Amino acid sequence: MRQLDFLLGDFRIEYTNLTTDEVTTGEATCSTRPLADGRFYELTQRIPVPGIVATWLMGWSDVDKSFVSFYYDDWGHHGTFTGPGWVDGHFRLRGDSAVFGTHHAFVEDFEIVDADHLVKHGFIVVGDDLVPGDILHFHRI
Repeated sequence: MRQLDFLLGDFRIEYTNLTTDEVTTGEATCSTRPLADGRFYELTQRIPVPGIVATWLMGWSDVDKSFVSFYYDDWGHHGTFTGPGWVDGHFRLRGDSAVFGTHHAFVEDFEIVDADHLVKHGFIVVGDDLVPGDILHFHRI
């Protein structure tokens, strides 16, 4: 679980949404706290525009020998993701989500810039390609 400690705390997020006809930007907040005696972390994002609260539960699966993540939001979207942990400076999760009336595969790729700044690049999996979906800069507050 120590590999997820970079997510603990409160953050201001600057985001860029690359999935809209015109690229949109905005600000959001995020807080992450341990749950279940530290076996899971709950990351909650509050995005005022378009008005959504998204939650990630992340933890280590001894059975699968990988990190697991469960996503849900107050629009009814949900998904499950897995990843090996830190590899070559990236913490990547890959999985499937039910969003906007259909299923999509996604990759979430975290990098630490410094102790108070991390960036997440979100990708939509299309065949063998990773199509950029969003960029989130997390700034610790």
